[in-house]
Parts: sequence; structure tokens; C-alpha cells
Amino acid sequence: MALEQLIDIEQARAFLAQQLGTAPSEVISLGEGAWSQCFGFVHNGRNLVIRFGKYVDDFQKDQRAYKFANPDLPVPEVLEIGTALDGYFAISARVYGVPLESVTAEQWLTLVPAVVAALEVLRTTEISETAGFGGWNADRHAPHTSWRNRLLEVAEDKPDQRGYGWRKALTTSAEGQATFDWGLDLLEQVADDAVPRNLLHGDLTNRNVLVQGSQITGVLDWGCSTYGDHLYDLAWFEFWSPWQPQLNLEALRTALEQRWAESGYKPENEAARLKACYLHIGLEHLAYNAQLGNWMTLLEIAQRMRALVPEVA
Repeated sequence: MALEQLIDIEQARAFLAQQLGTAPSEVISLGEGAWSQCFGFVHNGRNLVIRFGKYVDDFQKDQRAYKFANPDLPVPEVLEIGTALDGYFAISARVYGVPLESVTAEQWLTLVPAVVAALEVLRTTEISETAGFGGWNADRHAPHTSWRNRLLEVAEDKPDQRGYGWRKALTTSAEGQATFDWGLDLLEQVADDAVPRNLLHGDLTNRNVLVQGSQITGVLDWGCSTYGDHLYDLAWFEFWSPWQPQLNLEALRTALEQRWAESGYKPENEAARLKACYLHIGLEHLAYNAQLGNWMTLLEIAQRMRALVPEVA
């Protein structure tokens, strides 16, 4: 876990009482991710959450992502951001549900229309007032002039990056290093700028999509959101499908293609574009797990890359 020190409920309660001026009730831990911790609480009759983390830009992106909220893409509103406990905090409206990847195979089939609808909102969201490819920042612009440049950024290991040091760590895994070199070489061959420029979430699993019944109740954590090829969000589901076998990807792909056909849309060079997305996802997570020393996961990702990419060659 990337958090250096976990915050307990008493610390969270004390901070909230000081910040809000009155003590909150029903403070509970809602878990933690790689970059933040989350607590639910009630204040003045409102159900809210507070997150603590080291990176304020993640919270700022969540706040700005509320602009993209839609009935088919419910994004909770971030109400306040500030400094706290040697880091930062964000208070948001609370949404309820279970993580998308935790549902049963039967429930997944009832959710497929909602997932397709959310993907289509992302694809068709108006972003013409913004510029660039890659991760967007506080002014909602992104740093790269092309999709290809965004994808090939995966080879960089700079001191200002969160995962700095991954290249040195990767050298301790012969299979990981060999797969990274192989994947990067392929990515350099297939990465193309001839893609639409869309809004991507970039991490539609990992407890970032909450659902109830057949509906999506919240799309959370926009820290990985980028501008680029909309097929990346589909590729995300497909890349991680061995870890989430109950999520029938054939059903998702069929429903999504039907939705495209109904709207008169057909992605050009789909197989090659997906291949570039698969490679980027794999390379990024080889680097991430090398930096964390998660060697078993790294080898599983290497195997997934080599198994998946030839299928679309």
C-alpha cells in the first residue's frame, strides 16, 4: 500500500469535529486504496465521506469530474478540499452500493446495459474546450500533443512520478524485464495517433464503480482519468477479465457494439487500437508492481500480456 501511515477512526472523528465545528456522527471506515483512505459520516443530516491522502491533485480531479456527471454517469460532488494530517482531505457526498467487480455473474448481466450507457457517456462527453492527450490537470488540459506520445510515456521513470524507481526494481525480474522490453517494442510499432479524443475514466474497477441492483450509483476516483481513445476503458475490462471471471466480457462487447450500431458509429482500426491499449495497461502495471515489489502479480500480468496480445494480432 502506498499510504505511509493509516489514519484511525478516532483521528478522523477528531479532525472532522475540528474542521466542521461540530462533532459528526456514525463515523465508519470505508476502506483504503493505493493513495487514500475513506471514512463515512453524518453531519447535519447529510451522509458524507471524507478521504485522506497525499495527493491533492487526485481530489481536485474528482471535484472537476462532477462537471461530467450524468444520470448514466453518476459522479458524487466534492464539497470541500483542504490540508489535513500531513496531507490533504476531500469531503464528498456519499453514494451507496457494492463494487462493480464484486457482483455475481447473474447480477453482471443485469448491469451490462448500465455499464454500456456509462461508457457511451464517456465517449460522447463534450471536451472540445480542453486540449491535449493523457492525464488532465486542474485546468482540465492534458500535457501530450498526441495519443502516441501519451502511450509511450509509459517508458519514463522520472523523479517527479509517483512510481519513481520502477526501472531499477524491474531489473530484478528477468521475466518482467523481458516482457516489458517486448511489450514496449510492440507498442512503438502499433501506437497510432489516428484515434478519437475522448474522456476516459481509466480505472473502472478497483472499487471505483458502485452499483445497486441493475444501476450504477457512483463513478469514483478520477485520478487516472485521461483524454484519449475511448477503447481504453473497454480494454481495461478485457485486460483484467481473468481476475474477474464473473464479468462476462462477451456480453459487454456485444451490447456495446449494438449500441454503437444503433447510433451509426463504428470504431476504425479497432483491433490495432485495442492492442495498443492492452500493451499500455500491461506495461504500466509491470512498472507499478515492480516499484511495489509485487512479484507474483507482476508475473501474472506478464503472462496476461503475452496471452492477450496475439489474440488481436
